[in-house]
Amino acid sequence: LGPDRLMAWGLPSSMLALALIVATGASAGNGTPLLWVFFCMGSSFITLSQPALALAFPPELAGRALSAYNLVVFAGVFVVQWGVGLGVDAFKAAGWSEVAAFQAAMGLFLATCLASYGWFMVKARV
Repeated sequence: LGPDRLMAWGLPSSMLALALIVATGASAGNGTPLLWVFFCMGSSFITLSQPALALAFPPELAGRALSAYNLVVFAGVFVVQWGVGLGVDAFKAAGWSEVAAFQAAMGLFLATCLASYGWFMVKARV
C-alpha cells in the first residue's frame, strides 16, 4: 500500500476520535482519555505525507522540498494551536461556557480537518 492510500484509510480514525472528543465535552479530559490516545494514534498517519512528498520530487530537489515542508509544518502547528486558543477566547467572550467554547473551537478545527481530507481525497484519487 502506498502512503496516499494509507493516509486515506487511516486519517478518518483521528477525525472520528476528535468528533467523539468534541461530543463528549467536559469528560473528554477526565473520563475518556482513550479517545485522546486514539486521536493521536490516528493522527500519526499524516506523517506518511513527508516520504510521499520526497518521492514526488527528483532526488536533487527532494531536500529542498522537505525543508520547505518542515517550515510549513512548524508554522502550521503554531498557527493551529494559536487559532484554537483564539477561538476558545472568542467563544468565551461571546458568553459561551468554557466547555462549550472548547467544544466549538475544536469543532471548527475538526471542520477544517474534514475539509482538508476532502480536498486530499479529490486530488489524490485514492
